[in-house]
Amino acid sequence: MKGMDAILEEAYRRGYDYLGRWRACAPTVFAAVMDTLGYSGDHVAGEVWKATIGLAGGTGNMSLGTCGAMAGAAAAISFSFGFTRDDVEKDVMKVLVVNSAVAEVGEKMREKYGGIRCVDVQFHNWGKAYILSSPKALAEFLAMSRDGKAMPECQRVTGDLTRWAVEKIIKCSPKFVKRDDFSF
Repeated sequence: MKGMDAILEEAYRRGYDYLGRWRACAPTVFAAVMDTLGYSGDHVAGEVWKATIGLAGGTGNMSLGTCGAMAGAAAAISFSFGFTRDDVEKDVMKVLVVNSAVAEVGEKMREKYGGIRCVDVQFHNWGKAYILSSPKALAEFLAMSRDGKAMPECQRVTGDLTRWAVEKIIKCSPKFVKRDDFSF
């Protein structure tokens, strides 16, 4: 059986490593969270993953919105609660429960990276921001990577957000975890 520390370290590693697959922080974090919690190959999680692609790069690579890693974490946390439209229609307070869990992760991000927006994280990491929807800025940003690989600064962000989302889901929605090798 794996304990909490081992699961959280696995989550971080997945979040760090997966960024190289898609070079997009939102789908990276969502997939890393789902895989860590036992949803690798799950059809529904795979369908939700598709909805996270446009959230990368501060939403549509505009850099002005929420960091994609935070957006991916928010999507994973929201998904873990399993609330349907009917559930929320019957009890709108369910939205507040989800938002509170997401906000706690966002606060950790704000404390470590100076904010939750893509530009905040960029300023934290490089002292400047890149509007990634600009071809010139995107080229400059991508040129910082080594051999076309994901940048370690971004990988640390996706690792942290994956770890924090997994921790929050285990705390708030423990029945969502499908792993057989984890003891609470």
